[in-house]
Amino acid sequence: MKRGFRIAHVVVASLVLAGIVAQPFLIGLFLFGAVHNSDLHTEVGYGLFEGGIPLLLITGLLARLPKTEMLLIFLQILLVNLRDTSSVLAALHPLNAFALLLIAITVVRRDRALLRHTEEGVAKA
Repeated sequence: MKRGFRIAHVVVASLVLAGIVAQPFLIGLFLFGAVHNSDLHTEVGYGLFEGGIPLLLITGLLARLPKTEMLLIFLQILLVNLRDTSSVLAALHPLNAFALLLIAITVVRRDRALLRHTEEGVAKA
């Protein structure tokens, strides 16, 4: 059963990683005039926050995996919402995105390694 939740977690983590990778492209579409607003970037970002991250936490809990990575996601949303009160702090939003990318890659790699390790353990038994 735990293996099934680990598979679900790696799938969700991969989708979150894809969303994080897509974010710079989506804002680039707006910045370079391919689209007239940043709505797609915003929607994907909030979709990750409202859908992907809760699923990642739930599958992580059920698979009994570490949960230390989620703090940066909340920080990312906080930073963008500071644009009206503290633009200097809000400017850290793109830098935090790099940290999120590295963490998402680490989570996917760790999950895949855990799955391989469990498969090897099952094959030896």
